[in-house]
Amino acid sequence: MPYKIPKIPVFDSLIGIEKRIQDLQINIAELDWLEYSFGLSKRIDLGDEELAPIVYTGVNSDPLDMRMWPNDVYKAYAFWELTDANEFEYSDNVGARRYPKIKQPVALIVCLDNEKISHGQDYNITHSLCREELINKLNNKNISSGVFQIVSVLQNVPEVFGDYEVDDLRDPWSTLRIEGLITYTKDCS
Repeated sequence: MPYKIPKIPVFDSLIGIEKRIQDLQINIAELDWLEYSFGLSKRIDLGDEELAPIVYTGVNSDPLDMRMWPNDVYKAYAFWELTDANEFEYSDNVGARRYPKIKQPVALIVCLDNEKISHGQDYNITHSLCREELINKLNNKNISSGVFQIVSVLQNVPEVFGDYEVDDLRDPWSTLRIEGLITYTKDCS
């Protein structure tokens, strides 16, 4: 499929894991079917034990709830989340300035409207093609002072959204969750 640049909120002066995720966010944005490529989400409590992932699109804009609903107007969108605590690995780094290697588990969540992506094509084929293009894109990109490694791919809505409250989806909608590990060297300050 050809490439295009979708709407991508990009923030200057990011460091740490946010910088590495933004590198990946920009990389996958080249996929022509991905209409929006968001960065790192934050987990918020909506009350009554309901959690939601939100993303920020700019300094002067309200955050967006990223849970997929059947009335979404997007063709496809993606966002990232941290899935576990990071690990610091110092190895033989014993000097006055210590720059550890950091390992951060992350997940990329992708929501697809297969009808809008490829009108008239079987939804399973569209989903499969998008999944494979995304995996290839992620496997062929280095990030600032680091690397992203895919650990697993999930495709069922309850697994994709984890403990977020979401409705079950039916065709033409589908989801993906690509879990991985970002390993990078801490930025110099």
